[in-house]
Amino acid sequence: MRVSLIIATEPDVFHLKERNFFASFAEQKHPHDALELIVVDSHARSATASAFAAFRSQHPLLSSSLLPCASTARAVANNLAAAHATGELLIFLADDFDPSPDLVAAHAAYHRLNPDIDAVGIGPGFFPDDVRRDTFARWQEDSGQLFGVPMRRTTAVWPGTYFYAGNASIKKAKFDALGGFDERFLYDAWDDYEFGLRWMESGGYSQFIAGAVAVHRHAVSFEERCAVMERAGRSARVLERLHPNRNRQWPALQRGTGARRPMPDKDAPTHVRIAFYSEQLDAAFRRGYLAHDDWLA
Repeated sequence: MRVSLIIATEPDVFHLKERNFFASFAEQKHPHDALELIVVDSHARSATASAFAAFRSQHPLLSSSLLPCASTARAVANNLAAAHATGELLIFLADDFDPSPDLVAAHAAYHRLNPDIDAVGIGPGFFPDDVRRDTFARWQEDSGQLFGVPMRRTTAVWPGTYFYAGNASIKKAKFDALGGFDERFLYDAWDDYEFGLRWMESGGYSQFIAGAVAVHRHAVSFEERCAVMERAGRSARVLERLHPNRNRQWPALQRGTGARRPMPDKDAPTHVRIAFYSEQLDAAFRRGYLAHDDWLA
């Protein structure tokens, strides 16, 4: 089975591209003559280009390409890569997810065993221990705030309707039939959820693949996540326009007014800090949702 591994570059807040994050792709156990790597560079950073050039020189026999993209929208980048893909199976992987050597092989094995075109494989992305030492990052992962599901608690019973662009495999014929991601989503938020709605309504279902694990190397911060949630609020407006009959009762709009409280002291009890984080992330979502944006017209 030929596999196209797709990576759309995202804002590099923590300068992760200064290391050679391509190295793990050369270690994949899936046959290299049946694997291609497609990276879409939406941010034109020299670190990404130099790391990719080094990777190509070290592994010239592995099919790989770096595609420029004028748009910074993840939906546009992923669609561009899918249009260039020659594999019958597409794997969408976040650019801060370091794949284990078994990741591609595990996805491919699932689809060989289950040739149903509607099937999607979902792999987890776990924070490394050094990231999880931070209370905020640990809460983000364990609560499900990051990806909509608490990764470490749902591995035994995975929701069969779940889809995300972080670590997912889908047959190219199915992806093309659904028209790909909707490019009216300008941010890295809700574009994969909206695709999942159409995929699920068409008969799609997902299966958790334990062997397709990745390490999520992203030192999340409170300030960064507030910015992400504000963009998520704007994207929620787009989702409402595309699916006007769906429930619009966004939880973040229902919980309080979001009045800014002082940041708790570092030695404050964990539950006090988490309460502060939660209400301020809700407030950021509301700001984005209520913002007037000309591009919504």
